[in-house]
Amino acid sequence: MRELVLIIAAACLVVSGDAALAAESDAAKTLATVRQCLETAADDPRSCIGIVSNPCQDEPDGSSTQGVDACLGSETEAWDVLLNERYATTLETAKEIDADRKAADDESAVAADDLVKAQRAWIAYRDAECDRLYEVAKDGTIRTNVASACQLEMTATRAIDLGDDQY
Repeated sequence: MRELVLIIAAACLVVSGDAALAAESDAAKTLATVRQCLETAADDPRSCIGIVSNPCQDEPDGSSTQGVDACLGSETEAWDVLLNERYATTLETAKEIDADRKAADDESAVAADDLVKAQRAWIAYRDAECDRLYEVAKDGTIRTNVASACQLEMTATRAIDLGDDQY
């Protein structure tokens, strides 16, 4: 009996491990697709929002409420990776600006601090706005789709905006 339990437990680990690898592979593909779109749509990066989630929703598993949320969530995760990369790059640039200003005896060098404040305020705004939209649609099953779409749109837009920052 104990051997049977161990065999079942091992099988579960293999299956869950395979699912984790598949999810990781899907995430990498989604991120690569978004990156590729941004490279080719340099003049209109906002056209890349929905590049993965829209076709995903046309698939049989993507048209249910849960399916739409999964499609939107998958793409949001990719944009969040880009947002974090671009934020880090922008923060490094702001720190360099501050260092140059301090070297020139400018004590008002606060570009990095201001960016951190702006990012924290943006996160609070995004979360509050998407929560607000969820509450507006609270009586319907679409409420999670509305909130998920909000998260995607706002996260992607912020990632694009941070990528557009030129100092």
